[in-house]
Amino acid sequence: MIEVNFTLFIQIINFLVLMFILNIVLYKPILKVLDARDQRIDGQQTEAKKVVDACQTLLVDYNHKLYNAKIDAMNAKNAARNEASEEANGIIEKARRNAEEIISQMQQQMASEIAQAKKELEPELDVMAATIAQQILGRKAA
Repeated sequence: MIEVNFTLFIQIINFLVLMFILNIVLYKPILKVLDARDQRIDGQQTEAKKVVDACQTLLVDYNHKLYNAKIDAMNAKNAARNEASEEANGIIEKARRNAEEIISQMQQQMASEIAQAKKELEPELDVMAATIAQQILGRKAA
């Protein structure tokens, strides 16, 4: 059995002194390190959340700018296409007018050449008519 005597009190005092020394030497420094680590982790988590939020903001801004750039590019492309179409239509219209002028000039030239040919052939018309009538009739026409 357990006897209660003087050694029991010495063991209790020894245990309390050991607890006091361990508390000062071991437990308090470990608790300080653990508290500092918890604070550092909390600070890093807060900083990580700020960085994530900043990245989200940058991503939204980037997507918005990219969307605007695509719209601007499409508008510029459409404007260039419209300008090219108008220029092509202008070139076609100019070519059409030029062709019409050439056709008109050719018709006038042909009309003048026909008139000149008629003038040149008019004196010979009587002779030709008589020759044709003679060949058709087989005799000389009067």
